[in-house]
Amino acid sequence: MAESDMRTHLCDQLKKLDAVAVENPARPGTPDVNYIGGWIECKWLRAWPKRPGTVVRLDHPLLTSQKVWIRRRLRRGGKAWVMLQCGRGWMLFRGDAACDFLGTSTRAELGRHCYAHWPNGLDADELIAILVAQRPVRQLNKEEMSEARWKALGGSW
Repeated sequence: MAESDMRTHLCDQLKKLDAVAVENPARPGTPDVNYIGGWIECKWLRAWPKRPGTVVRLDHPLLTSQKVWIRRRLRRGGKAWVMLQCGRGWMLFRGDAACDFLGTSTRAELGRHCYAHWPNGLDADELIAILVAQRPVRQLNKEEMSEARWKALGGSW
């Protein structure tokens, strides 16, 4: 699987939100998926680094134009997310968190900064619930996650 396959799968899972893949050469930085209510940039990783303390580097990191686009959209009240897929696992980041931590953090650090994590395959219903939430988006903390999910993200209970 590659990033294009990931984008297709994400759009299929978000049909209820009228998700569409976007290719926009006229506006650099535009995220990969648009859905009713926001945008998602897709990032794909073949495998996690073998050593636990190694910084996770992406073949296609967030570009400066993508970071500018995401931050501008968030400042103006829009929703912008970044979804990282590695193997069967999926991590959802608020756009600002992804701009700050993706490409400079270890796997455990990414786990602490992600908004939601599905280690064994994407849960479309849970993702849709997050994307359509009307309240301001904030990162979940340890008390709001199950023990298994927190440990899968590298936290110690």
